[in-house]
Amino acid sequence: MTNTLKRIRRGFLDMGIRRKVLIIFLLMGALPFLCYIILSNRYTNRIILERERSLTELALEQAVSSVDNKLVTYNNLSNFMFNNNAILKVLNTSYSDDYFKMYKAYSDTIEPLFLTYYALYPDLEAITIYSSGDIHPYNNYILGLDSLYQKDWFPQVHNRYIPTWVSAVEGGKPYLYSTRLIGDIRQYKNSNYLSFRINYDLFFEPFLSLSEDKYDVVVTARDGSLIFSTSDLPEEELTPFLANMSDTQYLKLTSSIPETGWNICYYKTYTSIHSAVNAITRGTYAFGWIILLFLGVMVLIISISIVTPIEDLTEKIDEVRSGDMNDLSVSLVSERHDEIGTLFHTFSRMMGEINHYIMVNLKHELEKKNYQQKILYAQINPHFLYNSLSLINSRAILSGQNDISEMVILLSTFYRTALNKGKDITTLGNELMNIQAYVKIQLFSYSESIDVVYNIETSLSSTPFPNFILQPLVENALDHGLKNSLKKDKKLTVTVKKEEYMTMDFISIWIEDNGCGMEKDAVDQLFSVQTSGYGMKNVNDRLRLLYGDNYMLTIDSEPDRGTTAFVRIPCDMGQDDKPRRKT
Repeated sequence: MTNTLKRIRRGFLDMGIRRKVLIIFLLMGALPFLCYIILSNRYTNRIILERERSLTELALEQAVSSVDNKLVTYNNLSNFMFNNNAILKVLNTSYSDDYFKMYKAYSDTIEPLFLTYYALYPDLEAITIYSSGDIHPYNNYILGLDSLYQKDWFPQVHNRYIPTWVSAVEGGKPYLYSTRLIGDIRQYKNSNYLSFRINYDLFFEPFLSLSEDKYDVVVTARDGSLIFSTSDLPEEELTPFLANMSDTQYLKLTSSIPETGWNICYYKTYTSIHSAVNAITRGTYAFGWIILLFLGVMVLIISISIVTPIEDLTEKIDEVRSGDMNDLSVSLVSERHDEIGTLFHTFSRMMGEINHYIMVNLKHELEKKNYQQKILYAQINPHFLYNSLSLINSRAILSGQNDISEMVILLSTFYRTALNKGKDITTLGNELMNIQAYVKIQLFSYSESIDVVYNIETSLSSTPFPNFILQPLVENALDHGLKNSLKKDKKLTVTVKKEEYMTMDFISIWIEDNGCGMEKDAVDQLFSVQTSGYGMKNVNDRLRLLYGDNYMLTIDSEPDRGTTAFVRIPCDMGQDDKPRRKT
């Protein structure tokens, strides 16, 4: 376990910063958010279900109380009419064909009383008394008892002295009836039934606004007969459905009305409840994803603002370490003033100081070389050397040794142009004379012939030129390029011409041989290895010191194809040794 934790820790420490930021974002942002959503969804489900049950129970209790109040009201009205002697007297009087007496009974007792009740009770659609007496029917206030016998629900109210509530469908419309016997049949010879017809929709209206979601309410009597229902199921299927209802699929609440013995059953599917939860959850998800997206963008911005500059700095450090930069001074532009900006400025300043110290050291080394060279010049007495060579030449001519005479003349020319009276700057013409003399001297010692070609613009002879720059290049071409080559047609080409580049005039010099050539590693080593003689590195360092980093020696070589050394220097040099732009 400990080793596993160590490996995880080591892997995290070795990971890139971008990946670390991403993992931290996932672990500290996305993962906790997903856990929060899952737990919140479950908790919200439970809370909403409990709240839904509690609110529905309260709403159902209020609806049941409202319906119960209506039942009590109508039962009280029924009881009042049951004990109304004036009504009983009208119902049990013998009228025969005395229509005036019947009219008086209607106009003085029945009609005023019924109209008053209609005005007081808006839900009351009709008050009807079914009587076996000889009073004639009038305005449906009083009907014959035969009309009641024809009702399908008459068996439920037959001989019942207490108000009995039944529901029935007549003409395709549901109605609610409260019916009872009035008057003691032992005291009165006629049988009379009082019946109230109540507006079905208004009476059960409290059950229609229990919840905003879809639900159903079923009201049944003591005997199981259906009183009221909002369900689409037929009555014969509704009872077994309610009995077998699953508690896991439906929220089911029950209540009762003791006044009538009605049983109320409220139920709704959990799917409708969950839809509300899902709506809340979707809103939470949407808000959470917006927050995560915002956090992701912020993490990306922070990552870019930190990691990208560090990557740029790392790239510069790799360039310095690999040695691909000719100038170690690094310019990292940053307008930041935080730790990253401080790091950029500090690194740039440090590399600038290192480059300065290297250039100072290079200058000291070149000055040391020049000093040693001047000491060598001083050790040689030019007049003594030239007089001795002149004497040897005279004796060779007198002896008829023309080869020796030519050799002495070439040697004299070489040393005169090489020493240049101890000066660093000569002319291009003298430098070319120096390498021509050197080549001829070298060709005397070679057993095989080498074709030497000079392509030189003579108009450039008077141009100032650094002393002893081209001779090491020619020496390298002869000794390392052509001397070791097995080719028969060995060739050395020296090309000097004037070129214009970026509004400035330059002298371009190519020293080419078709000899052995070199691999790229060998070419790179020429500029990195300090030899005991005056080699390629010294030539390159002198050019950079005199003219800047844009005027370096370049070597292009390929095995068995040959080598080309290229030098470019400005034509016109000012008093401050800086190249002047062409006007």
